[in-house]
Formats: sequence, C-alpha cells, structure tokens
Amino acid sequence: MNAILMKAEVAGKLRWVLLKFIVCLVVLGLFSLAARAQTATLKYTIEVAGLKIGTMTEMRTVTPQNTVYEQVSDVAFWFFGKIKIYYKVVSQHDALHQLIRSDVNATTNRGNYRSDIVWNNDHYDINVKQYKYSRQATEPQRIDFTICRMYFEEPTGRDRVFAEYFGNYASITPTGKGSYRVRIDDREDEYFYEKGKLVKIVKKNSVKNYVLRAVVGS
Repeated sequence: MNAILMKAEVAGKLRWVLLKFIVCLVVLGLFSLAARAQTATLKYTIEVAGLKIGTMTEMRTVTPQNTVYEQVSDVAFWFFGKIKIYYKVVSQHDALHQLIRSDVNATTNRGNYRSDIVWNNDHYDINVKQYKYSRQATEPQRIDFTICRMYFEEPTGRDRVFAEYFGNYASITPTGKGSYRVRIDDREDEYFYEKGKLVKIVKKNSVKNYVLRAVVGS
C-alpha cells in the first residue's frame, strides 16, 4: 500500500514539474514574441479654427517579417448638421518595405466608404470608393513609400508618396526646412517636421483648413 502511495506521489510531482516546464516555455515564447515585435504609437488632436473636433492615433508594429501601420481617427463636428467620421487604415509592408496590402475604411453617419490596394503577384489591384471619389486601376510598380510611413519618417529626398486613401500617388514638394507640400489632384496638405518627427499637418479645405497637432509626449 505504501509503495502504491509513493508511486502516486512521485507521479503527481512529475506532473507538477512538467506543468511548470510547459508554463515556462509558453511565457518565454510570449516574451520572445514581444521582444521581436516593436511598436511605436503617435497621437494627434484634430482641430478646426482652434477647436478640437477629434483625435488620430497612428501605430507602427515592426517584426523581422513585416511592418504594419494602423491609423485610427475619430471625428465629430457640426456643419449644417452633425457629422461623425470614424476612419481606419491598415497598411501592411514586407521586410523590404514593399506595400503588400492596405485597407481603408471610413464609417460615417452619411454612408460608409472603403479603399483596397492588394499586391497580386506582379501588380497591385486598386479599388477605391470614397466620398465623391472612386478609382479602379492596376499598378505594376512596387510601392515602398506611403502616407502612413510619413507619420514616422520625414520624406527627405522623395518627390512622391502613395496615398492609401486615394489609391494613387501624390507629389511631394519641399516648402522650407522640415516642411513639405503633398498634393494629389486638387487636394493639398502640408506636413511639418521637427528633428525628423512629424509635429503638424495642415489639411487644406475650401471651407476651412483643419490641423493635426502632435500630442506632446506621444
């Protein structure tokens, strides 16, 4: 009887040791993934005429395999009626910075819109259906610099950038030290950098410009 109890006790201890070993492996695996994935977050306020109307958060997650940019903006204001806009971009790039896929979704109280750009073997399939703007096209050249990257990198020496929202290229023109005009068709924005960090964007509008300002400490 004692021998049976001793065997049961030994088996119980072995199971406990094995369980702790498995838990340690899982924890170490999670720490390894966390160490390999580096995430940076930027936050901005959105203002019109000095009044805050919303926020924007830009995230970049880098792993050895890819880089993923996520942009979320939430806006609400009154313009001949209440307007609410929730806007999300997910822009995926491989280890060599090539754009693999981007998805733009705009949810508003006046309709929903989206843009999809997908790398398909040797070209991009571009399908855009946004508010008063649409585009269906293919692009054979690999895209390596997009608007989402401009939140984290000053476009020094570049003359164009791919806009995920429009599914097309925009021109980049330096306007001064650390400032750049970005233009596509009749739409124009100006980006301002300090020591390589994006601190402000002025989005030109026929009614009233609106401004994105970096939140200090973000």
